Amino acid sequence: MGIFLWIGKESNQVERKEALATAQEYLQTHPSGRDVDTPILIVKQGFEPPNFTGWFLAWDPYRWSEGKTYEQLKKELGDAANIVRITAELNDASLGLQRSKNSACQTYPLEILLGCCDELPEDVDPAKKEDFLSEEDFVRVFGMKRDDFAALPTWKQLHLKKERGLF
Repeated sequence: MGIFLWIGKESNQVERKEALATAQEYLQTHPSGRDVDTPILIVKQGFEPPNFTGWFLAWDPYRWSEGKTYEQLKKELGDAANIVRITAELNDASLGLQRSKNSACQTYPLEILLGCCDELPEDVDPAKKEDFLSEEDFVRVFGMKRDDFAALPTWKQLHLKKERGLF
């Protein structure tokens, strides 16, 4: 697996020139000891391939900065706490990544949920297998409670689900 190096249309000459060196430095200094020979895939804004955009559930190629500066976008977004709150609300409402506390959702043993799509019980959504874990299994698998999991960025949730075989 490689890493993506996304270069925006508004990046300046210095940023473009230093981007590859920064990505190489990242590989050399990453705490998990990533292989320094990991391929670096350069992706230019407006030419994002599906294997890049697929990592972002809400990717919209037509909705970007509209020429606004970072500071203008930051001002529009407001306080970081609001961004976290909005993200958590979106996870709860749209993505269904967290069950309601009153939910009577059927739970299944982890071994059943690790199966292929055609082996799963009929009521299990293959994209939301974690919703069908008991509270104890959820904590055992992810090392955190559902609320903490739901507060993570979506990309991190997906990464954890893939690592644990639940995606």
